[in-house]
Amino acid sequence: MKLLIIKKQEDGSYFIDGNATFIMIIIIFTITFIPIFISSKNFWTSFILSSIFTAFVSILVWISTSIGKKVHSKIFDRKVFTQLRQRGFQKESIDKYEGLIKTIEGRTVRVFYNWNKYAEGNFTFGDIEINLFYKPQLFDNDIDKIDVEKLRKLNKKYDSFFSSKTKRYAFTFDKLKVAINYYPWTTSDKIDKEIFKALDILKENGLEIFDIRKIPLEYSHLQKDGAFYPNMEYIWENFEKQQGLPTIKIE
Repeated sequence: MKLLIIKKQEDGSYFIDGNATFIMIIIIFTITFIPIFISSKNFWTSFILSSIFTAFVSILVWISTSIGKKVHSKIFDRKVFTQLRQRGFQKESIDKYEGLIKTIEGRTVRVFYNWNKYAEGNFTFGDIEINLFYKPQLFDNDIDKIDVEKLRKLNKKYDSFFSSKTKRYAFTFDKLKVAINYYPWTTSDKIDKEIFKALDILKENGLEIFDIRKIPLEYSHLQKDGAFYPNMEYIWENFEKQQGLPTIKIE
């Protein structure tokens, strides 16, 4: 995956994607640089101070990421994931990525620990991320023709400005992402509850079932372009370092 991708859609809007860490660094630098520059009127002072602050935050992120990568694999030894495996989830490995996968009511459901947090919470350094797949929201099955308006309305409805940020919903072109704060006391029952709540949301909004382990022929080209993989750091790194798609192993 490239560091930053900006695509103009058919309706004139823009789709932004890329490496979350790189995007975060750009955002931190920008929101730091602007007020300092407005106050000081000195470009180089603003640039140096913003760079120092951004470097400091980046070091903290690096420490958090290092811890997160260890938790990502070790979580399989913890009760929360052990119990999910006992309920029919299988272990899925893609290079360094490790997560759980299961087909529920005809939909592929992924569960994994993601240290790149999306949900907000105190004293937590990672999320349990749940991915529930639906028929890709595209016009003419073209990845450059995403139904942006439909996804925008869904994200506004379920992840509005006024909604709780301790649990986040994000509708992408092919899946609903649910992020909840992970704590050592997070239970498998809580994850199950969130899965079935998300399944109800997909039903209510008429988002058709989709099993990525049985991809219809008309969507096979999307898989070749890297679609249907977990959108997390290990997968981005894999895409960047090799030309072919990474091998998926199921245990």
